[in-house]
Amino acid sequence: MRLSKAKKRAVWFAWAVITAVSLPLLYLVDPPRNDSLSSIIIVSTVFLITALFSFRVQGTDIIVLQGIGLSAFLIFGLFVEAIMTQFGILVYLMSQRLSKNDLYRIPVNSIMFFGVSVSAAGAYYGLGGQTENIAHVLLSFNLIPVIGFYVAAYLANEIIIYSYRKWLLRVQENNKWFDKDMIWEAFVTLLMMPLGISFYLMYSSMGLAGMFIIAIPMVALSIIIRLINISQDLVRFLQSVNHLGQKLTEELSVDHVMDLLFSKIPGMLSADYIYIISYRFPEKPKILRLFRKQESENFVPFQQEADVSLDVYRQGKALIGTRNQDMYPFLYALSDGHAKSFLSVPMMYHGQVIGVLTVASHLSKAYTKTARIGVEIIGDFLAIALENARTFEIRKKESEQDPLTDLFNYRYLMNVLDRMYNDLTLSTFSVIMMDIDDFKTINDTHGHQNGNAVLIGVANRLRSTVGEKGIIARYGGEEFTVVLPGIDRNICFAMAESIRQAVATDPFMIYIEDEHRYRQIHVTISIGISTARADASGPAELINNADHAMYVGAKRKGKNRVARYV
Repeated sequence: MRLSKAKKRAVWFAWAVITAVSLPLLYLVDPPRNDSLSSIIIVSTVFLITALFSFRVQGTDIIVLQGIGLSAFLIFGLFVEAIMTQFGILVYLMSQRLSKNDLYRIPVNSIMFFGVSVSAAGAYYGLGGQTENIAHVLLSFNLIPVIGFYVAAYLANEIIIYSYRKWLLRVQENNKWFDKDMIWEAFVTLLMMPLGISFYLMYSSMGLAGMFIIAIPMVALSIIIRLINISQDLVRFLQSVNHLGQKLTEELSVDHVMDLLFSKIPGMLSADYIYIISYRFPEKPKILRLFRKQESENFVPFQQEADVSLDVYRQGKALIGTRNQDMYPFLYALSDGHAKSFLSVPMMYHGQVIGVLTVASHLSKAYTKTARIGVEIIGDFLAIALENARTFEIRKKESEQDPLTDLFNYRYLMNVLDRMYNDLTLSTFSVIMMDIDDFKTINDTHGHQNGNAVLIGVANRLRSTVGEKGIIARYGGEEFTVVLPGIDRNICFAMAESIRQAVATDPFMIYIEDEHRYRQIHVTISIGISTARADASGPAELINNADHAMYVGAKRKGKNRVARYV
């Protein structure tokens, strides 16, 4: 969740006021006790390095400066410790590559650690803790104040986080005061205490050399654990990539493939924009799908010369970069200038680039080599998934549609009627059967090519008349069927009459090859209707009843008319 603009301004204002008031007060209350510039520089450097090499355990970010804060407080006083902590937290946050929308986290964390520093120092002094020449009695007379220092820091941290989530973010769910994360953070705080004590004792006994003896292995350990974290993150990321790839190839619909991809990628890496450009027809590339995390009405027409996808298609390799208005104006315009980095990868299928997948982020340098490898794998899976889905959809269409008229065929029609009879919530539905009158004469007189043209023309008039109200199918030969869900016999009769008039009123155009010209002919149809569930107990009976009505009630009585099954 993110703060509103008004709350962000309020946070920055509160931070400015608190900083302006707190620093002078801290200086007056607990001024620097050690003015050794070299010591301050060395300890500050350790603070900054440990902030840079934070690591994660059980979902919690571990920053070692949380532990060495005690030593800085005992050596230099609260004022210096607070400033060192502030710089350390600033370095840590900047290393997280915050976006513009997340910069408010800087004052929030600054205020929080001001509170932690003051609370910890207050507890130490309140419990009788001393700061002058205490190295030899730290673990005896000052142990309770030291424990109080860490307990107060921990409690202040938890209280501020809880209040921030409740009052600023307005998080009501999962904002419990006591949970597993709190227990783990308490354990981490307990581990930090010996580190802070050791750091102070080594400095007191050996000066800067003692500080280095502790600092070097401490920083080295942080780096090692961080590298382990990176390796684990890489394994988890590639596992999620492989899992997504397998899921993509299981989908048999192009839309479902797209939906799955666009729902998963934003959870795997920073992706404020995602779009896919198809290069199946290189002379006419087009956008298959576009995702923007923040909804926008800004429509940007795609031009391949303005987009990174053209370079990726030509080179056949991934590109990572930063926003460049002059080089890639499409992405710049698409994001209203907010995208600061992008990753674009080819979608390879049988050694050919059939598309380009591009992700972009508001963060600068959001994509690493690891991200490139993972998204390249996703791109290849995506290419396979889309081609498989297209092939399946084509075959499905061929099995369910009439190739001449592009209407549904007999097989699809019967499946629809089966489903309707099995749907007990559908109490009534009707069928219209129709046959082109004297179609054999049209074929014999004007040829089969013109006969096909008449079939296509009748199909088009059925589409325009029925629209979305029914399902249209070519039953076979010159016979057509319309299924009308939820339509009773009276409304069905009116629809059938509209169809009859649509066919009979306007002439059809045919081409007379011998005369090298077009001419008009009039075509009529005979129609029979039947309604379920009153007229039939199953699909075959329903069709037969409508067919019977068509021949007995319409054909035999002069054609070009509508007849009900009775």
